[in-house]
Amino acid sequence: MAQTFSYEFSTTGTPEDARARLQRVLTDRLRRPSGGGGARNLHREMRLSKHTATSLTYKPKLVAPMPVSTMVWLGRVLSAEQINVTFTPNGGDVQTRVSVAGKVGHGGEAVADREFWTEALTVST
Repeated sequence: MAQTFSYEFSTTGTPEDARARLQRVLTDRLRRPSGGGGARNLHREMRLSKHTATSLTYKPKLVAPMPVSTMVWLGRVLSAEQINVTFTPNGGDVQTRVSVAGKVGHGGEAVADREFWTEALTVST
């Protein structure tokens, strides 16, 4: 069953600067959402599918075009798993509001946890 989540955070800099600074960190974290080795993350990986100056969108990644991997990936796509990160001004040029919202399936609970995002956004500031 899919789990939806939505969080807001605050960071320094303009929305464009914050996105540029956080994009690499978030993309790396979503490649290994549960931490650790590749086996635990094999079917939980997310890829950057779209980005603008003030937003990032992540969708399920097809790891290997093998029958089982393809079936798991297709299930994730059909259940609309996705993560959207948007950056908006928060009262001036020095603060940016970071909104994180998404939907993840079974096994992606770590990504839906506020602690995952707090750590990812804190490490990169």
